[in-house]
Amino acid sequence: MPINVEEIVERAFEQAFAKALEQILHAKAESLFQKAFSNGSPLAKKLEEKIEQGFEKFIEEGIHWEKKKPGFKKSVRSA
Repeated sequence: MPINVEEIVERAFEQAFAKALEQILHAKAESLFQKAFSNGSPLAKKLEEKIEQGFEKFIEEGIHWEKKKPGFKKSVRSA
């Protein structure tokens, strides 16, 4: 079976181009999201609100301690 060097080189360039393009697009998209979530932006404020809501819910519903004897024991909630 003959080896077509030109075809192999062409495929290598196509793969390298695709990989480089993917890396550049990823970097550009990440940069756009960083700008969108920068301090004081509407998206940053909304994200912060959601994080705070999740934290409050976790504190209120996710941690339960019962005092029985000396010390504390984590209570088990049924699903």
